[in-house]
Amino acid sequence: MITVVGTAFAVLLAFVTFAAFQTYNGAKSGAQSEAVAVLDMSRTAAFFPAQQRDGLRAELVCYGRAVISQEWPAMRNGQRSSLVERWIAGYRDLFGRLDLRSPREQLGFQELLAEARNRTDGRRERLSEATPSVPEPLWLALVLGGCVAVALQLGLADPRERLLVHGTMIAGVAAIVTAGLLLVNFLDHPYRHYSGSIEPTEMRQSLAMIGDMKPALRPPCSQGGRPLAS
Repeated sequence: MITVVGTAFAVLLAFVTFAAFQTYNGAKSGAQSEAVAVLDMSRTAAFFPAQQRDGLRAELVCYGRAVISQEWPAMRNGQRSSLVERWIAGYRDLFGRLDLRSPREQLGFQELLAEARNRTDGRRERLSEATPSVPEPLWLALVLGGCVAVALQLGLADPRERLLVHGTMIAGVAAIVTAGLLLVNFLDHPYRHYSGSIEPTEMRQSLAMIGDMKPALRPPCSQGGRPLAS
């Protein structure tokens, strides 16, 4: 009996852990793709006249700042930031006013559109993983299965053996069950305040590289991504 229950629990835990790992990996991949796309868009802005180039880069910097300071904390609660949407609307508005008279500018605009799609896809993937993928009934099954496995180990202990042996075996099973559940919880909440959780590291790096571009920018936002008072 204990073998059947233990095997069933192990299979279920392995399946859920794999699904949760996909959530974690998807969140990380989306954040990386988004940050790379923001940097690529800033580089492609060099195809356009100086005023349009700097305006587009400034909007992208504010977008990145808002992602880091506003949307990342919101994702811990499964939400998104309306401020990020504001900066998306801002750079899209600039798209409609770009100078497209030369072949160089037309080529740059096509690249911008492709990179903007990559940014959109990356953000969508990042946001989609902010909501836990393991449903509550499955959590109930995991916790119940773990408790049953430990209880059976305790109930089937041979009283003729020493207490130290029983205690070590039961503690080992309980530790494995607990570690498995904690691992699933960690992977299923990739943006929580845990050691090893996903941070906006790639977006910070992209913003640092944009900041090294010449000429220096004066973005219309604070370091937290909020619009400056006009």
